[in-house]
Amino acid sequence: MFSENFPTDNQEKKETPMKNTTEFRDALDSGKLFEAESFLTEVASNPDQFPQYDERWLDHRQRELFQAFYKAEDWQGAKRVVEATKDARSQEGRKVRLEELSGMKYDEI
Repeated sequence: MFSENFPTDNQEKKETPMKNTTEFRDALDSGKLFEAESFLTEVASNPDQFPQYDERWLDHRQRELFQAFYKAEDWQGAKRVVEATKDARSQEGRKVRLEELSGMKYDEI
């Protein structure tokens, strides 16, 4: 694509903060897990700035990020997602899954 190789005046040369679910998923697909995590933290910390995203949306995106971290065997990243999860049932399920996948006790990660 032309714009990928030759930035236009409208394109920033540096990374810009994510603004939506599509950009979040693109970050996951390209392995930018910390950027995706930062976006979810921003959404969770500033719900008034992101009225389009409710608790259910956040839980689903956290699940996707959790999966991306554990597929990369980044156990500490996956644990951060577990700890940021507000839904108690989701959090407990992720703890169990993280222990199964990592082969470690949750507190050891």
